[in-house]
Amino acid sequence: MIAMDSLRDIIGRKKYETPDEMAALRDYVSRKYQSSCRIKADGEALIMSVPSSALAATLQMEKPMILAKLKITKRLVIRIGR
Repeated sequence: MIAMDSLRDIIGRKKYETPDEMAALRDYVSRKYQSSCRIKADGEALIMSVPSSALAATLQMEKPMILAKLKITKRLVIRIGR
């Protein structure tokens, strides 16, 4: 008879790590603008939420440079709000 692991055991053993692209974006915003942001992966896009419209506008203008510098291959969406 084959012993099957419970779902709780399988999920408990899984190591959840933040993808490198998300960590690099979070670090960039934190270092350059001393601000926090939330980043969510959604299919082929990264969705970044920032607390102010001024920061969102600045990041939007810098988006081509950010994508190149951090070597991000996914589409980057910048939103305002938490």
